[in-house]
Amino acid sequence: LFMADLVFLVGISQTEPEGGCRFVAGLLHFFFLGVMTWMLLEGVQLYRMVVLVFNATIRPLYLYLFGYGIPLAIVVLSAIIRPKGYGTKQHCWLSLKDGLIWSFFGPVCFIVILNVFFFIITVWRLAQKFATLNPDLSKLHKIRAFTVTAVAQMCILGLMWVFGAFLFDKGMTVVEYIFTILNSLQGVLVFVMHCLLSKQVRDEYVQFLSCICTPQKKRYSDFSSTNPSSSQSQGSRSGQHTGESQI
Repeated sequence: LFMADLVFLVGISQTEPEGGCRFVAGLLHFFFLGVMTWMLLEGVQLYRMVVLVFNATIRPLYLYLFGYGIPLAIVVLSAIIRPKGYGTKQHCWLSLKDGLIWSFFGPVCFIVILNVFFFIITVWRLAQKFATLNPDLSKLHKIRAFTVTAVAQMCILGLMWVFGAFLFDKGMTVVEYIFTILNSLQGVLVFVMHCLLSKQVRDEYVQFLSCICTPQKKRYSDFSSTNPSSSQSQGSRSGQHTGESQI
């Protein structure tokens, strides 16, 4: 998501040279498809946890192959079939004339519809679990937080690309503003949901800050221990003990 937004901000209007513009359009196609594919994997994982009650996580290798392999395959096939569809005279994005844009909006629509199906079933089963006599509240609260985060992300991403479909048409200034606002909300949402509202992440922040503050206290204590006045007092006490032993 970060790379997609970075490339979008830096390169969306760099239409010259033509080859560079096509490359930027291909990168945007890949990165934004990757965002949607990982959102689909999030919905699948929720479905496995709540509906199938299957706690084993998917192997990271399979996640990477699906999360990055599917977008890469779509981009490569699109570039082979319609190479001139990448980049236009106005923007470095997919052309709206030859139908190449549907190599992006087709998968996006499919993922949003599939995730809506997953989330409806997940929320329904989660409500059933909370209604049982002896629910495992700690586990259910974690799953509920995960579900709320995933649904919120899907709503913002889905809404964003509804307006994104009309982004590069003429006279769509209002749509551009709405798209920009929704796009900026993604980062805020990720930070709030995955950082501020996560107890584990908050604990890590506290631990990190304590590690920064602790060395200063330690240096101060080391300095005070080497203070001349303290060493003199220790010397006088040792002399006193020596005199007593001689007596």
